[in-house]
Amino acid sequence: MRSRKLFSLTIILAAILAAFGFSPGDAHAQAAKPAGASAAGIATGKAVFTAAGCSACHGEQGQGTSLAPALVPPPTDVQGLIAYARKPTGKMPPVPAATASDQQLADVHAYLQSLAPKTSPADELKGNAENGKKLFAAYGCYECHGRQGAGAATGPRIGPPAITLAAVMRYVRAPTGQMPPYTAKVVSDQEIADIYAFLKAFPAPQPAKDIPLLNQ
Repeated sequence: MRSRKLFSLTIILAAILAAFGFSPGDAHAQAAKPAGASAAGIATGKAVFTAAGCSACHGEQGQGTSLAPALVPPPTDVQGLIAYARKPTGKMPPVPAATASDQQLADVHAYLQSLAPKTSPADELKGNAENGKKLFAAYGCYECHGRQGAGAATGPRIGPPAITLAAVMRYVRAPTGQMPPYTAKVVSDQEIADIYAFLKAFPAPQPAKDIPLLNQ
């Protein structure tokens, strides 16, 4: 059954690439790239999004459903999307390379990006890190995520944020798991932007491969 699904996916992708004048190997000859640019890549991404079953949970156009959150605009960059697809959290099953290659996932990112509005309200907000620090304490965010957003027993690392401000806002308003939702009446968009700026001020954690004690 699985081999039949993969065969069908291959046929669909080959037909799309041929329609845009690409040979089957052309799209995979390039390294995974940011969202973008090519109509062929966007068309391929749309086909993969459906064939790999992403649309069943995230909606036909990545708008989100009761089963999974919205993916438009993409909440992270290309490499972040690929990394999450390979090792997701929650109920989402991993997407192996046999189902979608890195390049095909990059094309999915391009497709999702093509559906996103050119601007969002979050793009207009400028966060105040000092105020964000106060709000992070006042709203009790530190109780689950640690004083600097590095994570704790009850909440994951959120600092510095690996996703966009718009994605953070969507999650805060309609989170999954045990986190309660925060409506605009409780926390305004500007206050979320301030907290985001506070968390963004921290340096990214050092990769495990660069920590000698973890490589002995």
